[in-house]
Amino acid sequence: MDKSNPVPLSATEEMLSVNGDCPDHLYSTIFTLKDSPGILLEALKPFASLGISMSHIESRLGRCETGYDFYVEFICETEGLLDQLTQKLEEISCSVSLMTEGGRGNRVPWFPRSIRDLDKFSNRVLSMGAELSSDHPGFTDPVYRERRAQFADIAIKYRYGEPIPRVEYTENEINTWNEIFTQLSTLFPTHACREFNRNFPLLVENCGYRVGNIPQLADVSNFLKECTGFSLRPVAGLLSSRDFLAGLAFRVFHSTQYIRHHSKPMYTPEPDICHELIGHVPLFADKKFAEFSQEIGLASLGVSDEYIKKLATMYWFTIEFGMCKQEGELRAYGAGLLSSFGELQYCLTDKPSVLPLDAEVTCNTEYPITEFQPTYFVAEDFESAKKNIRLFVCLFYLCCCCCCCC
Repeated sequence: MDKSNPVPLSATEEMLSVNGDCPDHLYSTIFTLKDSPGILLEALKPFASLGISMSHIESRLGRCETGYDFYVEFICETEGLLDQLTQKLEEISCSVSLMTEGGRGNRVPWFPRSIRDLDKFSNRVLSMGAELSSDHPGFTDPVYRERRAQFADIAIKYRYGEPIPRVEYTENEINTWNEIFTQLSTLFPTHACREFNRNFPLLVENCGYRVGNIPQLADVSNFLKECTGFSLRPVAGLLSSRDFLAGLAFRVFHSTQYIRHHSKPMYTPEPDICHELIGHVPLFADKKFAEFSQEIGLASLGVSDEYIKKLATMYWFTIEFGMCKQEGELRAYGAGLLSSFGELQYCLTDKPSVLPLDAEVTCNTEYPITEFQPTYFVAEDFESAKKNIRLFVCLFYLCCCCCCCC
């Protein structure tokens, strides 16, 4: 198998189909084999020897890049047969994880196997959405609350493959966008990384980024698909870290469509469309940044809650509040910085602490969510950040999953 062209777990390399699918006995497993001639036949032998029917099989370059991970969905009628299969897989594999579709005896948490599976959790909003907290600027505004309910309804009804509904924004909403867009645009040439400044004009040209117009998610999503394969999906509010990161594994970014309350245009207690479109989108149009973002998402699939917390912290200090060094100067690439007029200026002063990006250190660093960050981590470039993540993932599986494929 060719190692020079690894593919994401979602891209099927080998697939077998059978009839008679039986959800009550449907299982899935991920196991790792060292690269060798005939590796696919080796992967199929345990199932064939026990007469177990497979409904789906995928392979991708292993986490430690010396073997291949196989993901198999199969039908198994008895626990005894399942135990035999597990034993056979453990004899040939350096890492085995077993899952059940119905939740019985799961050894790892459920995760989406295809991009359509994102429909299963995209409505599991943790906070905000149509329900605002009492300290939200729009809490006492009935018009704003009704508007938020309309946006939540759009997101809840949305399903993969459908066109993203277009929204007619109000005068208040457009005026809020105008103020944010105008003020931030003055800082980007001197505070944002070169990749951001290269892509931002393309969004102005192709997606309607301008004063007087809030871009439509559908137009922006189509543009991103052409650039890097990333797409946007409407969401009603904040997802759990596990669900949000799982979307990135399929190059899907869950994006809000609502905008912050007009009474405080330079403040929002939650992500809104200004944060998504101005902070995140320009860099999702960059190939290396898209790969780095997907790398974090892939690393989140099926792992423990403890590890999700570490990955979410890495996401926070990179994709949300990351900085890099270009031509000897610090520049921002994190969306939380690029969409905040105040913190974008603050991050380049001598007030915060600035440390080199080290995944092992970064993932264990505490951070505030309601004030400017006291510490930022600096990557040399997106490629080095991606390698940092890969090394961290590899070390994690060596320590926690007994992965000996390195």
